[in-house]
Amino acid sequence: MSETIKLDKTDRRMLRELQRNGRISNQELAERTSLSTAPCWRRLKKLEDSGVINRYVALLDSHKLGMQTMAFIHLSLLDHSDASIAAIDEFVEQSPEVMECYAITGSEDYLLRIVAQDMEALERFMMQKLLKLKGVKSTNSSLVLRQKKYTTELPISD
Repeated sequence: MSETIKLDKTDRRMLRELQRNGRISNQELAERTSLSTAPCWRRLKKLEDSGVINRYVALLDSHKLGMQTMAFIHLSLLDHSDASIAAIDEFVEQSPEVMECYAITGSEDYLLRIVAQDMEALERFMMQKLLKLKGVKSTNSSLVLRQKKYTTELPISD
């Protein structure tokens, strides 16, 4: 488990601004956080170097890219051997359809968020890839009818 980084009010304000707009200029970020540009840049560099800021990305609209189907898949393993877990880990890393993967508690072992072009593509992923994976006992799928909320912003308090 990674250590918690101590942040002051200005750091938290910077992070909130960056979560809203990762392409904000240093000048604008400095203005919004009441800093001059040099201290703003130093703080930003420190947040990056410490790993608080992991990376910068562009958030894409899946529907505009023709990916109309999303599903959550609960996955159960036959066993919990190192080999089975390694196979799942490798499969997840190699599968672009898998947007998120969590090892979970309860009656299933993993929760996957899958995105696909359409139902046929989701079926191919399930039948030709996931269910053929050695060590998979069963799956339980929930299709997303409509996404009500999606955010990448962490709730950073003052």
